[in-house]
Amino acid sequence: MAAGAFAQETSGVDLAMQGRCEEAMPKLDHVMLDPAIPDADKRQTSTAGVRCSMLLNQQTDAMSFLAWLQQHYPEDPEVLFLAVHVFSELSDRNAQHLMHAAPESPFVVQLNAENFEKHGEIPKAIAEYRILLQRSPDMPGIHYRVGGLLMLHAASAGASGSGALSEAQKEFEAELKLNPQNASAEYYLGELAAQQNHPAEAIADYKRAVAIYPAFADALAKLGRALLDSGSTADAIAPLEKCVSLRPENPAFHLALATAYQRSGRKADAAREFALQKSTSESINQNTKALHKTVSGVAPDETKQP
Repeated sequence: MAAGAFAQETSGVDLAMQGRCEEAMPKLDHVMLDPAIPDADKRQTSTAGVRCSMLLNQQTDAMSFLAWLQQHYPEDPEVLFLAVHVFSELSDRNAQHLMHAAPESPFVVQLNAENFEKHGEIPKAIAEYRILLQRSPDMPGIHYRVGGLLMLHAASAGASGSGALSEAQKEFEAELKLNPQNASAEYYLGELAAQQNHPAEAIADYKRAVAIYPAFADALAKLGRALLDSGSTADAIAPLEKCVSLRPENPAFHLALATAYQRSGRKADAAREFALQKSTSESINQNTKALHKTVSGVAPDETKQP
């Protein structure tokens, strides 16, 4: 049985390679359903199945073949590369289908906004999201997206971006009226309060973010740092300890906790955290150098300066 099935597999893959996908698909399906065929042979079949399914616009079949490959070869670069292209192509196809099937849908407006956002066209993205809010004022998540984009715009505009920050605050507040459980909106209100030198407001916002999402490491870190800066060293230790436990690879978190321990007189704990801050920083530097060398073939410290 295995030999006969393998012959079918070979024929199916050959047909796929010739572009004769309608003929190939039944044979490829037959092989995948045969438990006697080794995985190594099914890999070639699945790859051909993905490509034929995409050519025939059979999205469900493409996902089925790809799912098998991902399950059996989850770390394989070739499979990962194939998945990137399949998901990208499916995204484009479904976006086009959406625009043709429902051109007046608010989802088309949101898709346009997301495309502008993806390409860094912030003012255009904000304008599209504003249109979306006019049509669907109660849609959750949109005020939050606008607030985030306004913060980006303010950062790029420098001193002239203060108006954008004020607008961003209003957007995050509007988001929380629609969705009081949006921890990220609370977090960014804390960021805005901190930038405006309102530490008490920032601490309150960070606390609300953490209350909504207790594992929000960045909010815990900012809360601990704000408490530390305001002189509440004892209160700062718990959130800083938790953020370090959640993200032990982050040197900035270790540094903040070490500072809190040091100010509390816990010298041994401070020494440990300072050491962890140093080791995690060195690890990041080494990984950065390794990545640079992988991409360029030369480590940063090997590059000769003119």
